[in-house]
Amino acid sequence: MRWESLLLKCVVSLGFLIWGSLAASVTYGQEEGRQGTGAVSVQKTEPVPKKEGLKGSSENLVEKRATGEKKEAPEIVQSQTVGVLILAHGMHKEHGSGVSPWEAAVLEAVKPLKDKYPLEVAFGMAEPDTIKDAVRRLEEKGISEVVAVPLFISSHSPIIGNSRYILGLQEELPRTTGIKSLPRIESKVRFRMTGAMDDSLLVAEVLLERATELSINPAKETVILVGHGPNDEEENKLWLGDMGRLAYYVREKGIFREVRVATIRMDAPREIKQRAINELRAVVEGYGKEGRVIVVPHLLAPGVEGEIVEALKGLSYAYNGKTLLPHANITRWIERKVDAEIIPALVEVQK
Repeated sequence: MRWESLLLKCVVSLGFLIWGSLAASVTYGQEEGRQGTGAVSVQKTEPVPKKEGLKGSSENLVEKRATGEKKEAPEIVQSQTVGVLILAHGMHKEHGSGVSPWEAAVLEAVKPLKDKYPLEVAFGMAEPDTIKDAVRRLEEKGISEVVAVPLFISSHSPIIGNSRYILGLQEELPRTTGIKSLPRIESKVRFRMTGAMDDSLLVAEVLLERATELSINPAKETVILVGHGPNDEEENKLWLGDMGRLAYYVREKGIFREVRVATIRMDAPREIKQRAINELRAVVEGYGKEGRVIVVPHLLAPGVEGEIVEALKGLSYAYNGKTLLPHANITRWIERKVDAEIIPALVEVQK
């Protein structure tokens, strides 16, 4: 009887041990679920894109990089040794406020972040003087490390390569630039540079919102996302590839009949630009025979959206000209790109 009693106690103890382990595993799984960003579900239903596009992983990346640090991320981010340099296209048109609508939209987007980071904006298409002035202002604030964020639609542009060259982050000017030489920044500051918006989930959400605003019956509507586009053929293919992933999201989440993408290559030689416009017109006209067409500008800010209207003159389509800005998602995109770089930078500084 004693032997049987001892065996019974062992079995019961083992049962409690197994139950406790299972309970702990379930609890851990629930905690991991709570820490998710809400964008992870997209990864399960969408094709796996390149880089961080449409997977919403930038927040997770920040968490992983900060995991080994004893201090919590908010405490690290409060350090003032790392600054942010926003690189943005400038329209060079003077208005009553002293800036163009495009520049005003950019300044409004970064305004909420100035309380979180030492931040400066350099307008222009990789112009050394404006970048140099912005860096100098950061240096005056005691900054030793700078995260440069190109607030551009696509990384597939010579502007991005030229900016990297100016900041000393690549040895040669990009193949597709028409510029023969550019001066580099002379500074003791260490630079890091993120990618452009490309196929970010946050951008896809804005495009979906813009399309939905114009929609009446999505199942019978075709949405066409129209971007600026680069001059180079290979870069244009890459640009359209990113737009295609955004289009997939808009189609699936908006339940549209179809979503197509196009670039009108605004700055390309006349022949290339006209060919792009002709192709866009053919798509709008073709889908217009099958149902309603919605055209959404895939542009950062107001300023050049009128070129789309001019290109489609005489055709029937729904359009309101709303660009990505103003929208809180663009501010969030900047913040996530910065945090993905600034946390490891601050960890290194504080070692």
